Amino acid sequence: MPVSPDLLSRLYGWSANIGANALRIVFILLGAWAVTRFFRVFIDRSFRVRLLKTEGAADQRLQTLSTLLSSVSRYVVYFVAGIMVLEELGVRTSSLLAGAGIVGLTVGFGAQNLVKDIISGFFIVFENQYAVGDYIQAGGVSGIVEELGLRMTRLRDWGGEVHTIPNGEITKITNLSRGNMRSW
Repeated sequence: MPVSPDLLSRLYGWSANIGANALRIVFILLGAWAVTRFFRVFIDRSFRVRLLKTEGAADQRLQTLSTLLSSVSRYVVYFVAGIMVLEELGVRTSSLLAGAGIVGLTVGFGAQNLVKDIISGFFIVFENQYAVGDYIQAGGVSGIVEELGLRMTRLRDWGGEVHTIPNGEITKITNLSRGNMRSW
């Protein structure tokens, strides 16, 4: 049975379109990989200069910020690349993004305390309010900081008890390890 030239023409156009889309998807993924690598190298070099000039707690703070910035940049680049790939596959991303926005808003309300803890933890680290090893009063307890994370702070008091305080609940911090001290 002979094949019509019209059918052959449509099949050729369809296969050429698939090949062009696949090639564009490969370029998008390679571009995303290159951009994330660029950001990682840029952030590492920027912080390496500062890390050589610091020591102790400031060193930990800069490493935390470096890791956080690398992660955020990687997620943003991959999210944008994913949207671009979906567009190449013919998915209407405008309705997908609107639905994701609604879901994000719902999850945001549900995870409000978690987000509050992480944002507070970021500012505690960024502003260098206290560090591991400092003796502080926070969240109604006092003790030596054993662990400082973006979500919580862990203190050990003089009785040996360990207190875990979500960073979002810390409204007032008294750092007794820094600054000039007076004795009466």
